[in-house]
Amino acid sequence: MEIGKKLVTPSSWEVVFETGPFQKDLEEIILPEYIQTCRWFAGKSSTIKYVRINHTLRLTEKKKHYYIIIVEAQFKEAFSQFYLVPLAYIPASEESQYTTINPIAPVRLAEEDGFLFDALFIPSFRELLFDHLVKERSIRLDLGTLKFEKSLLLDSSIKKISSEILNVEQSNTAVIYNNQYFFKWFRRVFPESNPDLEISRFLNLNEYPYTAQYLGGISWIRNDKPPISIGLMQQKIENEGDAWKWMLKKVNTFFEQFDKNPKLIFNWTPKEKIFEPVKISELAPQTIERLDKDFAKAIVIMGKRTAQMHIAMARDLGQVSFTPVSFNPDYSVWLKNKVSYLFDQRIGLLEKNLTKLRGLAREYGQTFLDRRNEVLEEVLGFDETKLCSMRTRVHGDFHLGQMLVHKGEYYILDFEGEPESTIRDRKVKQSPLKDVAGMLRSFHYAIYATLFDEQKNWALPQEELFDIAERFYQLICGLYLNGFIRTAMKGGLDIGYKPEVNYLLRYHLLEKAIYELGYELNSRPAWAIIPLRGIMRIMGF
Repeated sequence: MEIGKKLVTPSSWEVVFETGPFQKDLEEIILPEYIQTCRWFAGKSSTIKYVRINHTLRLTEKKKHYYIIIVEAQFKEAFSQFYLVPLAYIPASEESQYTTINPIAPVRLAEEDGFLFDALFIPSFRELLFDHLVKERSIRLDLGTLKFEKSLLLDSSIKKISSEILNVEQSNTAVIYNNQYFFKWFRRVFPESNPDLEISRFLNLNEYPYTAQYLGGISWIRNDKPPISIGLMQQKIENEGDAWKWMLKKVNTFFEQFDKNPKLIFNWTPKEKIFEPVKISELAPQTIERLDKDFAKAIVIMGKRTAQMHIAMARDLGQVSFTPVSFNPDYSVWLKNKVSYLFDQRIGLLEKNLTKLRGLAREYGQTFLDRRNEVLEEVLGFDETKLCSMRTRVHGDFHLGQMLVHKGEYYILDFEGEPESTIRDRKVKQSPLKDVAGMLRSFHYAIYATLFDEQKNWALPQEELFDIAERFYQLICGLYLNGFIRTAMKGGLDIGYKPEVNYLLRYHLLEKAIYELGYELNSRPAWAIIPLRGIMRIMGF
């Protein structure tokens, strides 16, 4: 029953999902509107057809009752997404304690007025999660078990708990405990374990130090079904921000040199058109001066840390899901189907949005449309018979925003994979060069995001700026590749010889640029010029 969107039921909170119309009212009246207001909801560009609560998991602690509901959002575009929403009931008499939090809805339960809240915003629920993790106290449910697992690194003697929600735009919800632990509540639900939890745990087993250390996880375990990941506890890394912000500052500093002195020369010229590893020792003093030696060293270190991550992920510890495998026809079919589907979707988006693009962006977009068959031929031409290296688990969504910077070091985070991919596609073993290509594309983004900044009015003509930009881009890519390839070879990571490395890099760079184009056309068309320029560069148009 709806009274000004207040949910009314004669049932008490303890049994509210067992009797009465509460669940139906929640599905039809409250949740469709509520989830669209949440930062973590990924379906904002689609139209909700209906919302259904698929499962309800009840948690009870010291006479306090909470529910974790798994919400299915079915869209008119014929696809579904599933989300984890924890629920808490707060009586109206206690409302004054939570005035800074927006409730999900007002409710009247068993003739008592109160409010329904997302339980993560209630301190007692956050404390319950932490307490169960440190004590590894799992909860038996009607369907399976809510398993709390901790690593030896999580201190079991902790008694006093403080916690706060991290107030940032994220696809998940983050909680900081005692200012030293980082807990991630997964909002999207998948029919098997989340790659972020799997890879974080595996890297911890391999003692890879350049990531947030795995401290524990929460999973819903059911008989004869894969586990569903609920949350991940990690070490909180002190940091000065992510590498994207760091890189933007460095790129801006680089180009400001030429703004202050337009006659300044950047005389570095690449040896080849394809990406070539570059040693700092090979650079002329004038190039080092323009680039800044500390910046050059930092890029090399980033490449090293990337390779060390892949060496750790390729280590065979008897876990089949991480054991390296060779390239085969099945993988080729999967990859070509995946990228050609992306290609078709992006072509449709571009045709629909071309008139919204301006200047060079429209020119590049038209060239892409005119020469689409050449790009598609490149996509469908993937040939595994040229490849002798090994495929491993990869990060899958690797870019500058996935690195934290702290005192000259770089820590890699967020192993969930590409947001548009299915959970199984995210776990497909691929070349580590897939992640390398993601980082190289991120460098390209940082450079052109700086050049196309509308608040900037660069002194040099665009043609000269672009010439410097392309050589600068190729130089930092070369430094990064030097750090990556040398470390990979030394650590026994099988990425193939130079022709194979170049072949895979080119393919994955094109794949990534095509992927990016869809994101930009949907979210920020003004930036579509960046992946379009990337496609032009990769294809040589």
